[in-house]
Amino acid sequence: MGKVKTLNQLTKLMAIALRHRIGARVNENELYVEKYARDAEIIMNEAEKVVEQFNWSRKDKQIIKNKLTKKLYQELKKKEFIHEDKFGLIDQEVKQALLEFGLWVE
Repeated sequence: MGKVKTLNQLTKLMAIALRHRIGARVNENELYVEKYARDAEIIMNEAEKVVEQFNWSRKDKQIIKNKLTKKLYQELKKKEFIHEDKFGLIDQEVKQALLEFGLWVE
């Protein structure tokens, strides 16, 4: 798989995982919270495998950050049952996830 396809796969996986992570945080009293948190962890592990496929340049990292932020917003927008506080957590969760993978750029 080429770098562009891998980048798109990575941002898709991370957006879904972060949607689950945010859903678990803002809807902490719901029945599905534990499942969402577990799913987020599993998907982030898959994303980590994708990250390891390439050496990512600073430009790549910036593209990942921008695409991930956009995709995460779209994912959260589709899930109306997640509390509206979800949008306020996007930047924080994106930064944390990218730091975990060594992909954070200012």
